[in-house]
Amino acid sequence: MTTTTKESEVFETLPLIKYDVNQAQIAKLKAEYMPLVITDLADKDQFEAVHAGRMTMVKVRTTIEKARVKQKASALKYGRDVDAAAKELLTESEPVEAHLQAEEDKVINEQKRLEAEAEEIEKAKIQKRVDTLFAYNVILPYMDVATMDDESYTALLFEAKVKYGLEQNRIADEEAARIQKDKELAEAQAEVDRQQAEQNKKDKEQATKEEALRIEREAFEREKRESEEKKNREAFEIKAKENARIQAEREAKEKIDRETREAEKRAEVAKAETARQEALKPVKQRLIDFAKSITEVPVPEFEDKMAERIVNLAMRDLARISDNIIEQLEEM
Repeated sequence: MTTTTKESEVFETLPLIKYDVNQAQIAKLKAEYMPLVITDLADKDQFEAVHAGRMTMVKVRTTIEKARVKQKASALKYGRDVDAAAKELLTESEPVEAHLQAEEDKVINEQKRLEAEAEEIEKAKIQKRVDTLFAYNVILPYMDVATMDDESYTALLFEAKVKYGLEQNRIADEEAARIQKDKELAEAQAEVDRQQAEQNKKDKEQATKEEALRIEREAFEREKRESEEKKNREAFEIKAKENARIQAEREAKEKIDRETREAEKRAEVAKAETARQEALKPVKQRLIDFAKSITEVPVPEFEDKMAERIVNLAMRDLARISDNIIEQLEEM
């Protein structure tokens, strides 16, 4: 307060501002010179009038400037004296302030550190909850989990675990049913293969017998033909042709019968496969619906880059799972 009073007293003792030129004089010169214009660039009188007026205004300006510099000198010296005195005081006071600020910053910085540490712990807790829920097929926005109290989170996690367990049991039951169905179909196919093998064996044995009979008959006929050739060649040739015709008809009939049996067996196999595929249609359709539902999970939008990256990775993995299910359907 004492310093302010002294400064006020100093300013009150400063001399009054005084200039040889006043506003009224300037106003008179303005009224006289502002109307001056040069309408003809070759008019000497107009130029001289404007030049004379300008020189008068130059004199006015320099007079004001000289008076300004002269009257301001003492004020400038006073200002420098004030700055010097303030510098001496600040040299002594600023270290005290700096010391106190440093001590105060210790507490402030520690508070900031504790707040940051608590914030990181809370973020890790929330992220763990997000990851845990995701493991049980529950996808929620980060902020929804962050604003969820412990009781709500515990209840949600319990419900998610129950649903996840039921879904896993359903999938396991469907897989067991599929395995059992495949086993039954494999056993049916094995039985068809066994019957086919037995029939092939019988056919081979029959063909061997027929071949033996043919060879035996041909030998007999050859002997008979050789013994009777001289007596009745024409009759023998007719008989041989008749025998050949009968043999051809028999072989043709046997071939037709054999092809008929094979066609019937192929039809049975095809029918069994058709029945198997028909039985698998509901299972395949359920798997297709399940694969589609995986990629139709609502995708939340985030401004947070980390949350957006987590969602993108999750959707990419879900798409891969869906594609894998569809690919495996082709092998059923």
